[in-house]
Amino acid sequence: MEENYFLLHMVNIMCSPLNVYDEERNLLYRIGEGREEWWEWLGYDLTERERILSEKKDYPVVCAGETGCVAAVIYDGDKGRTFVAGPVMLSPSEDDGKKKKGIMRREAFHPSMCSLDTFASGTLLLYWKITGKELSSADLWEKNKENYEKARQIRKKISEDMFYRQENFGRHNPYAQELRELESIKEGDKEALRDSVAETYEGSIGILAKEPLRHYKNVAIGNITLASRAAIRGGLSAENSFSMADSMIQQVEEITTIPEVEAFKRECQYLYAETVKEEKENGRTDEEKNPLIGKAKDYIFSHLHSKIKVADIAESLQVNPNYLSSVFSMSENVTIKKYILQEKIRRSQNLLKYSDYRIQEIGFYLGFSSQSHFTRSFEEVTGIKPNEYRRIYGNREKWK
Repeated sequence: MEENYFLLHMVNIMCSPLNVYDEERNLLYRIGEGREEWWEWLGYDLTERERILSEKKDYPVVCAGETGCVAAVIYDGDKGRTFVAGPVMLSPSEDDGKKKKGIMRREAFHPSMCSLDTFASGTLLLYWKITGKELSSADLWEKNKENYEKARQIRKKISEDMFYRQENFGRHNPYAQELRELESIKEGDKEALRDSVAETYEGSIGILAKEPLRHYKNVAIGNITLASRAAIRGGLSAENSFSMADSMIQQVEEITTIPEVEAFKRECQYLYAETVKEEKENGRTDEEKNPLIGKAKDYIFSHLHSKIKVADIAESLQVNPNYLSSVFSMSENVTIKKYILQEKIRRSQNLLKYSDYRIQEIGFYLGFSSQSHFTRSFEEVTGIKPNEYRRIYGNREKWK
């Protein structure tokens, strides 16, 4: 009964049916109203199904198909059973997975969605419950590399590619030039960044994809990722920097021409430099002196849409609220409550500039109790009312 209780809830957590087979690969029972033919959703045939169920590995085997579905196979050597969790469709995030959460129904069956992290954690918990053995996520992927050709062949392929490039291509772009770009972003120096971008040098960027547009998008994604880390070193909140990168990279994927990718990539770098400069000018880069400040800022950034209490931040960071307030004020020359208000107003300024949300909606979204409360707070920080700010600074080209 205890095992069934656990398995039932794991099915709900992983959004995945669970099939249990005996030593002869006969289905014993199923939890969840999915179909038995999990292998078909992976694009496998009966021969592949028989092979997978008969292998009886001493670790969870993660099976994947080109369909986007995955399943995990766990062998219970003590009782001669094989558990198959799946199929599920992998989603980019927890939120996407939650949209289709729930046990699936036979009459309209389609795999539910689950993030890879949740699926991996669920697989490891199932393995522990079934076998009594613990594995880390690092162990899971280390052991499963034998099931994936690219992972097995990585060293051989790199060696072949390096030899081919040396024979057929010139040098890469100089590392020193790249460092100058990143140092400019770290210092918030947009002019130095422009100079670095304008440099001429021997060498070229490596080929990152066979299709030209995909190549330039991959280069842009790499540049944005490096810029986000340089900005963090320059004092930008890690959560803020990562969120900016997430948005930028998603926008890169929507671009359809190579010149626009190039222009967008450079604009992202400039935006990071400008943001770091603004942080430095406002004295908001002292987290290097005390890591607690950076963690507090990350918490605030992640909760700007709600009412933020100093006590909640302190509890999350496991420190005394009075100590947190004192350290923050000494480091930032502003109280933590004032900083929270300033950050909420900064976020509202962006929404007023670039979105079509009504002022009341923006106020509620950022945790203000009423439109009048938001208006008073906005005017206190900026000197003008929200509607006046939108009239002056509103961008005609709204968010899509």
